[in-house]
Amino acid sequence: MSAIALRKQAILARIARQRRDLAHEAQILKPPLAAIGKGIAFARYLKEHPLIPALAAAALFVLKPARTFRWLKRGWFFWDLYKNARKKLTGDA
Repeated sequence: MSAIALRKQAILARIARQRRDLAHEAQILKPPLAAIGKGIAFARYLKEHPLIPALAAAALFVLKPARTFRWLKRGWFFWDLYKNARKKLTGDA
């Protein structure tokens, strides 16, 4: 066998070993990726059925108005903080 063929064979063996190692190491990512997938599916479901979060928000507003206003105030503060930080980081300020 020529030197080039031997080098090619060695490279292909190394590639196969790296693929096996990567597949083995990637197994640890399966549970978190599955959870993320379920979260995305749930968000899509809520997007397709907007009445569910609207009813939940209305129920919170009716049952605990003070708490709802407090969380809305916090949410507004963090949303404004995010918008201002994004403006400054992207140079739009």
